Amino acid sequence: MPRHEGDRRRPPGSLAWRQYEVKLASGHTATLGFSLADPRHKSIARAQRAHDASHLGWLVVRDGPDAPEEAVLWFRQATALTLLPQNDDMTIGDEVKALLPRYFAVFFDDIKDVAPDLADVRLAAPKTGDKTLH
Repeated sequence: MPRHEGDRRRPPGSLAWRQYEVKLASGHTATLGFSLADPRHKSIARAQRAHDASHLGWLVVRDGPDAPEEAVLWFRQATALTLLPQNDDMTIGDEVKALLPRYFAVFFDDIKDVAPDLADVRLAAPKTGDKTLH
């Protein structure tokens, strides 16, 4: 599972950032980028309260088939991890979508020094059309 140096390119307003290159069954390679937002920023804190989330951040999919053109907000609630696209039209392809639980788990494990409670999150692949990872 190749990894890129995360903190060098950490987006503003985030506590952690990691990228993973993934090989898809179709032979394509995509890059999955994950960030953990910093709740000390006012807009992040406001979004966290609005979604009753313990944590939130951004997911970016690059170079994959059906990759969204914008970042997708993710937030962790009591029993689910929810993906919220900016334009309400999430177009993450099924190949990438099937890998998201695994790579969210890898990301959460990688950042356990920053957010230890995320390392214990267990995720399963969503059903088609579902925007929640359980």
